[in-house]
Amino acid sequence: RRLSPTLQEMNVTVMDARMCNNSRFWHGEIGPAMICFQGQRRGSAPAKVRCSAGRGGGLCPLAHSPVSPPPQGDSGGPLVCGKRPAVAGVVSFSGKNATDPFKPPVAASTVKHKKWIKKILR
Repeated sequence: RRLSPTLQEMNVTVMDARMCNNSRFWHGEIGPAMICFQGQRRGSAPAKVRCSAGRGGGLCPLAHSPVSPPPQGDSGGPLVCGKRPAVAGVVSFSGKNATDPFKPPVAASTVKHKKWIKKILR
């Protein structure tokens, strides 16, 4: 598959951590420094995802929602949130089967690691 020369994005909703950790989804594997999200892909593969709700926002039962996880190769892309867009996370992983609605994509929270990131960037 050819990569787009244009930065792509999709709007996503951040899932509540408790919902993401329940027995239907990640079974307690999501830690406090992780962010689960869901979204619907439009057009070509996203390189950036933008939150439509703050951390712990919009609860949507995935069994009834069309979900499009980031395709393989998008790990490392930014999860951008807020009225004043800022990087809230870095896309990390999703389920082995990219179409599995019960394994939503997960990002590593940059907010939880802010001190470490600033230290490394000095």
